[in-house]
Amino acid sequence: LPAQRTAPFPLIRAPQQPGVKNRRPPSPAKKPVCGTRHKKRLSIARGRILGGTSALPGTHPWMAAIYIGHSDFCAGTLVSSCWIVSAAHCFFRNPLKSQIRVVLGQQKFNVSGPNSKTFEVEDYIFPKQFSVFNPTLHDIVLVKLKKQDGRCARRGQFIRPICLPDKNTTFPDNYCCTISGWGHVNGYSSLQEAGVRLIPQDTCRKPDVYGNHVTADMFCAGLNGCADSCQGDSGGPLACAQNGVSFLYGIISWGEGCGRSGKPGVYTRVVNYVDWIGSVIRRKPS
Repeated sequence: LPAQRTAPFPLIRAPQQPGVKNRRPPSPAKKPVCGTRHKKRLSIARGRILGGTSALPGTHPWMAAIYIGHSDFCAGTLVSSCWIVSAAHCFFRNPLKSQIRVVLGQQKFNVSGPNSKTFEVEDYIFPKQFSVFNPTLHDIVLVKLKKQDGRCARRGQFIRPICLPDKNTTFPDNYCCTISGWGHVNGYSSLQEAGVRLIPQDTCRKPDVYGNHVTADMFCAGLNGCADSCQGDSGGPLACAQNGVSFLYGIISWGEGCGRSGKPGVYTRVVNYVDWIGSVIRRKPS
């Protein structure tokens, strides 16, 4: 098996999406409430995602840090007030919900700050196709946060959701997107970011790259000395931006080694699961 790697807001998709004709023209008066960053940022020192640099606070306000048990860690992405998208392989041992905590607005690994908020987990849900016997297939999970005082995350400068793409959205080959995470490093680490390019599926499926291990529900990004995501970033976002609005296009899933030449990172193709995500999030409690 390859190495693994303010007011409440509803699940909202941004008005403009690449490669998709809008069914309804957006109202010019409305600003998107997902996928946008706060304009003012503070500068901090460099750190490391492999080939990346430290992210400025508030640059990736949808990042979620997921602590599982005493030692396991994955990243995730806030897509609505109470819901995080992450990688299913992070949860394949079926950890107790009481053993999981999710931190939003976190800048340094395992360090609470004035802008962070910690949540317990009410539930986590796999797609029905996911199997613990092959955890790189359908590597996506939805994590539901437990409400505090009747609500989950409040949107602000350091906590806000990313946009989900339309299921027909396609970003072109070689498009430059962004990965973020805390990286697989010891000690305290600031949130890292790096640019990666989307790799043509035919290239990713070459026998000397990953062959048929890469399915239609996955894609590759990185290659040619570009940045790579490492194990500590499993479940984190690959975000592609269009007109200043960021979309969750991929979930950091697996790869061979870390930063190895000719072996890019492999990501879950989120557009193939947006219908499932929407159906779970909109489901009424029984």
